[in-house]
Amino acid sequence: MEKKYVRVSEVLARLQSFDHIPEQVLSAKQTLGSNVHAAIKDFVDGHFPLLTHIEFRYFQSFEKWKEVANPLFISTEQRYWDDAKMLTGQIDALVKLEGEETSVLIDFKTSAQESPLIWRMQAHLYYYLLTQNNICNLSKRFLFVKLDKKGKFPLVCEYKFSQKTLDKCLREVDLYWEEKNLL
Repeated sequence: MEKKYVRVSEVLARLQSFDHIPEQVLSAKQTLGSNVHAAIKDFVDGHFPLLTHIEFRYFQSFEKWKEVANPLFISTEQRYWDDAKMLTGQIDALVKLEGEETSVLIDFKTSAQESPLIWRMQAHLYYYLLTQNNICNLSKRFLFVKLDKKGKFPLVCEYKFSQKTLDKCLREVDLYWEEKNLL
């Protein structure tokens, strides 16, 4: 029998509602986000990203952040798995920043606004996945880079590790599986 994992995004989706947003708007925003993430990965891998005009503005915002932050990319768009919680998630990037000895978890966002609770929980679940996969020398701070739709410098949201937050996140994973098993 094949193992079934839950994505970090599925666990967190239970905690927020997008019912007020039309399906075609959500779908278009998801496509835009996926394309911008793919373009960043292509760029980091030394390829030339292909983007629409709208997507290119978000990419310009990424370039502005990259120019200032000067990150050394260790990995991009890497998926991790945890058999204990049957959890999986894809990390946007792990980078080394100048003057820092630890790797920093980076998540690129094309959202209209910051979602402090959800983003903080997402960061902690990704941190958990990284540690469960023996990724060492990790920073206890996480940067979520909200790319600007007009190509301006992005908003950089920093979250710090908290064991209390991680415990809450892992309880949410357990609750997800409890609810799933009741269906």
